[in-house]
Amino acid sequence: MKKGIILVLTTLLLLGIYQPVSAASACDAYKEVTNIWWDGVELKKGQIGRLNVVKDTPLFKLDGDKRTYSKTLKKGEFYRIYAFKPGMLSVGGGYYVDRDEKVTYESPSKAKLQGAECVYNRFENLGSQIQNTIAISGATGYAPDGTALMYVMLQGQPASLVVIDILQNKVWDQKTLPNASSAWAMTVDDNQNVWIGGTPDGHLYQYKPNTKSLNNIGKATSKGTSIHDLESVKSGVVFGSTSTDGKVFRYEAGKGFTDLGQVLEEKTLARSLAYNEQTNTLFAGVGAKAQLVAWNLTTNQKQSILPKKYQGETSVYDLDEENGLLFAKLEPSKKILVFDSQSLEFKKEISASSRGVSSVSPEEDVVYYSHGYALQKYDLSTGVTTQIPGTLKGTEAVSLDIIDLNNKAYPGSSVVGLLGNSGTFLLYNPETSSLQVNKLNLPAQSIPIYNVEKGPNGQIISNGFVSGQVSAYDPLTKATNQLVKVGQAESMVTLNDKLYLGVYPGANLYEFNPSNTAANLLFAVGNGQDRIVAMAADKATNTLFMGTHPKNGEVGGALGIYNPATKSNTIRRNIVSNQSVVSLATSNGYVYGGTSIFSNSKSEGTLTAVFFRLNTKSPNGKIESISLPLTKPRMIHSLVAASNGVIWGLSDGNLFAYDPKTKSTKTINITPTTSGRFKNGNLVIGKDGMIYGTVENKLFLVNPNTMKKTIYPGVTATDITMDDSGVVYFTEGANLWRFR
Repeated sequence: MKKGIILVLTTLLLLGIYQPVSAASACDAYKEVTNIWWDGVELKKGQIGRLNVVKDTPLFKLDGDKRTYSKTLKKGEFYRIYAFKPGMLSVGGGYYVDRDEKVTYESPSKAKLQGAECVYNRFENLGSQIQNTIAISGATGYAPDGTALMYVMLQGQPASLVVIDILQNKVWDQKTLPNASSAWAMTVDDNQNVWIGGTPDGHLYQYKPNTKSLNNIGKATSKGTSIHDLESVKSGVVFGSTSTDGKVFRYEAGKGFTDLGQVLEEKTLARSLAYNEQTNTLFAGVGAKAQLVAWNLTTNQKQSILPKKYQGETSVYDLDEENGLLFAKLEPSKKILVFDSQSLEFKKEISASSRGVSSVSPEEDVVYYSHGYALQKYDLSTGVTTQIPGTLKGTEAVSLDIIDLNNKAYPGSSVVGLLGNSGTFLLYNPETSSLQVNKLNLPAQSIPIYNVEKGPNGQIISNGFVSGQVSAYDPLTKATNQLVKVGQAESMVTLNDKLYLGVYPGANLYEFNPSNTAANLLFAVGNGQDRIVAMAADKATNTLFMGTHPKNGEVGGALGIYNPATKSNTIRRNIVSNQSVVSLATSNGYVYGGTSIFSNSKSEGTLTAVFFRLNTKSPNGKIESISLPLTKPRMIHSLVAASNGVIWGLSDGNLFAYDPKTKSTKTINITPTTSGRFKNGNLVIGKDGMIYGTVENKLFLVNPNTMKKTIYPGVTATDITMDDSGVVYFTEGANLWRFR
């Protein structure tokens, strides 16, 4: 029996399938290797040998015992071998040749097989870390047989369109948007086709309920990453608004996309749309700061109509045009403004918390919205608001639609809406005065990991995009546990065995003690800031440093200083004028910082990102700017300190190493161009001394002694960290990966 076990293990070792405990150290020599070569030819993943054709020999497909001839392999040719059966060799794809005198077979050396195992099985996928149900947007329509449907877009990796039979509350259909993680915009046209705007791919999708098919129409604008609103009109045209380019596009079947250009100069967020058919006017709400534009498509004339008192708002978040009235929802105020959509006259302001208003109810000449966790209706003729009895159970409406459920229990038109982002919905029938609030039966989705960091107890902490869920992967038990839900953490750091999270929106700092079940909100940074995009802990002074990015419409970030012992904080707004502080690291009595010029300033194109340091014992002192041998850097994405005091950083795709002792800097380019405004690239220094990093979805390694870079092919990576034992982890979509 023992001889049999030894024989099996020996065979597995030779094939590179089984690896002993010391395999990790055996792979150290291959960290900078991405290909294994065998006599000048690449040894492919899964390859166990090669054959040389000595005489012409037939290639055949094997299906059970049946052979189907494919072609003749010619003398002098050679082929990679991936498997074998008795008397046969496999060249891959289910094709075989006879192992006879017409061919010769060779195996690579044990060292080659070990190298291939190290290179081609370098990474292990630990799987999805966060599962949740986050309903982003909703709309209603009809199936071909008249069944009332609710379309719900679920955030995930990828995003999913879930179609619900409203009365049965069951899934009628489900489709995924392969390149999108969410979709803020969704509308149903007169033909019951559903139009969806993807994020971050910026693609327009069309779902047809009559065939249950989803079509990817294509990218709407060349630089837009998010489609924020869609408006379908009776002529078969769909209009869309985008960011980060602030544009409006037009799509028509057979004619494709037309880029109508930016709504207003210097406004990069085109948030909302509405259309008046009588005047052929497209209304566009933009930010930041807010403005509302009436765009006459016949004359191509634009007119800004938002009263001055509201122009300090961040944006016009939602627009709806109903029976000659335009309803404009402001952000962040809980207000809807009412305009005459033909004369453009401002009529009144109403208190509202919902994303917008419903379409007009045909029986009542009213629109519905929500406020104060209650359903409200607005009479279009009188301008009178009436609250509907009942509660929305602590939520507000994300979508509201009028639909005939074709059911005697719900006579006439009913109001159906999505409440919040947890999958709750309301159903209100005006004739029976029945208001129901229930949960939709929605499937959980894998949520994209937005941020990853080593946390207390050596666990690997993941935070979900939008969902705000926080999970912990334990490297020892290999188990993932859900910890807490706080919001989208732009940054995380551990100090004194507690996890600190910078949560968006509002630039809120949370503290999480692993012994508790909830996170504690410490304070909001304020000062016009919205995102704590960088944090660094200094154990010597027991200080937490924070770098921030401002709200839309505000200019300039800040450096925040917080002492957990004294619970005191200081916020230094515009510590670098008109720039955001987007990267931080502490070393030998200093906090080092890097900025981004993208901080909502009109002059950002003329600015240069700043690399600086500040004495941690004098956090209110003057910063020291450090020159970098780079041409007009725009952003310093990431900073990390080595044990020898050298500060490593990423700037516009360039890796640099600054030595404070010699005040010298060396650089190497990782990628020629980068995108984004504050979050694109991270670094970690391995226990082996190597520099590991991600930038522009690339995973790379740099040897600090030779400055040689290795970019790992076929890998998509967005964030990176390391556990206590020195194992490096990175994220790809919803999945956490690690180096073996």
